[in-house]
Amino acid sequence: MHICNQHRAAWRGGRARHALKLAGLLWLGIASLAPAGAADFFLAPTGRDTNPGTETRPFATLTRARDAVRAQKRLAPNRDYAVAIRGGVYRVTETIVFSLEDSAAAGYTITYAAHPGETPIFTASVPVTGWRKDGAAWTAKLPAEVRPFLTMSDRAGRLPRARTPAFSPSKDYRAVESLDRFTLPFPPGALENWPDLAGAELVIRPNFGWILNILPLESVDIAAGLARTRIPASYPMVRIRWGLRDVNAKGTAWIENIRAALDEPGEWVLNQSQRTVTLLTRDGAVPDGIEAPQLTEMIRVEGVIDYDGPRDQPVRGLVFRGLAFTGGDRWPWEKDRSGSTLQHDWEMFDRPTALVRLRGAEQIRFERCRWFNSGGAGLRLDLHARQNQVSDSVLEHLGGAGIVLAGYGPGTKDVNRRSEILRNRIHHVGEILWQGAAISVWQSGENRLAHNLIHDTNYTAITVSGRIAWNRDGRGDGWRTIRWSEIAAAGGPAPQTGPGAPRPTWEQRAPYLHGRNNIVEQNEIHDVMQRLWDGDAIYVSGTGAGNVVRENFIHDCLAENMGEAIRCDDDQHDTTIERNVILRNGGMGTGIAIKGRNHVLNNFGSRAQFVGETSV
Repeated sequence: MHICNQHRAAWRGGRARHALKLAGLLWLGIASLAPAGAADFFLAPTGRDTNPGTETRPFATLTRARDAVRAQKRLAPNRDYAVAIRGGVYRVTETIVFSLEDSAAAGYTITYAAHPGETPIFTASVPVTGWRKDGAAWTAKLPAEVRPFLTMSDRAGRLPRARTPAFSPSKDYRAVESLDRFTLPFPPGALENWPDLAGAELVIRPNFGWILNILPLESVDIAAGLARTRIPASYPMVRIRWGLRDVNAKGTAWIENIRAALDEPGEWVLNQSQRTVTLLTRDGAVPDGIEAPQLTEMIRVEGVIDYDGPRDQPVRGLVFRGLAFTGGDRWPWEKDRSGSTLQHDWEMFDRPTALVRLRGAEQIRFERCRWFNSGGAGLRLDLHARQNQVSDSVLEHLGGAGIVLAGYGPGTKDVNRRSEILRNRIHHVGEILWQGAAISVWQSGENRLAHNLIHDTNYTAITVSGRIAWNRDGRGDGWRTIRWSEIAAAGGPAPQTGPGAPRPTWEQRAPYLHGRNNIVEQNEIHDVMQRLWDGDAIYVSGTGAGNVVRENFIHDCLAENMGEAIRCDDDQHDTTIERNVILRNGGMGTGIAIKGRNHVLNNFGSRAQFVGETSV
């Protein structure tokens, strides 16, 4: 194999950069805030909120420290502020909100940072105690103050819920016209009328292999071989239309949270009506260190959002450094989400699905932080989110996506842009909702995603998307998010009026799509696409013009369902793909595949193909 000098240097340089980067990430709290005496207030797990917040008499909660900064800032606004946070565990049972009152003055910052050499951990979980022997398992009664939950963990990490053997629906895609999205045709023996059916959830890849749904069951008709869910699936619940070799034979669905399926070490079941949780511990010993999440969204930075108006008021100037966030829950799937999700239901639009969320925020920085062991996404940057940065951080073992940037829908209000995602390690994300990408960019532009190490994902590593069904009558992706009044006022294209009517051209729609001019460069990606299919390492689709994918190192993506290393999908134009190195890309796909007028320049690949319409 011959590698030209340019690509050899890029490859070696990239490996060296990543080695240095990973050394810098081991670990995050060192030299976080120096010197310690420079802090205005101190926070410690052993503190009290009635204390003055000094180093010797610290506060106990982040909320109290936030309020102390607010009060001090009213007296002296034009200066930097810093809160030193000692190592240890901080339990958060109500979402902490940083609002306009918490903004730094122009040109200044307010920093919440780990004390030098220490690691503060903020968790949204509470201990589960009071276990009693229950046959081979253990059962605990939940106190009244503990909210129901969808995930649970022990000291080793997230615990799996009890699940039945996998099966595939008994009808294939050719029968979809006879089924709605609430109806599951199942083979004999796959489901029963279990006594705890009310708490059961169906986990399924419906019709297409690019999405996983988790849907609460409503009823089971054994004689008819049909089950009903309380929430509709993304697509009719039939056998997968195409994809992996013998994918349907392997099973595309199963049932979770049924006591009858509790048969493997580590599994658990929640009976919400009886307020009990039953667990088979990993080692058979008395349960210890068991925790249950009480929040999906633990921290939110939120300004004043004028959703229908032209201008929001963002929070500015906060810095979070050396902090760890964990123990959040999965946000439940919603019945009325149609038209209010990101492409293909990969994420929900403007929802609190992440541990930490920015919603109306500018110039917010997360440095050397860690998101881990949580049921949902790690971090969301929603609606108005400009010039924010996430750097030198780790996001790992998350049930949903790693980082989501999701702006307003198509229109003239374009305020989710110019953020940077730099030098992060993101791995083992999408562990519950498999479609969760490491980094997901939707209707957001002028961002820079660079020098990140991404690996071990169940679906695509990086998505840059703006796919929208250009109608207002309930067909397709994201139609509820379109800002029709803005488009009409600007003389933009009218909606498509019916299935057979012509859709406005890309050139007509592109000025109202916000996913323009993103730069995805010098990232290393490997071992992605491990469960779902029809996905890629880097995916671009339905955005505006000017996106650049360059100098990325994509290698050893060998899962049988791997698609392309880099892909421009339907209706994607004016994207530049250049100087990327692609080695050992396996599965069903190719090296680079494009649809539309895009530019593919000076890429290098081994054991990969390059297909599609290209310009050089």
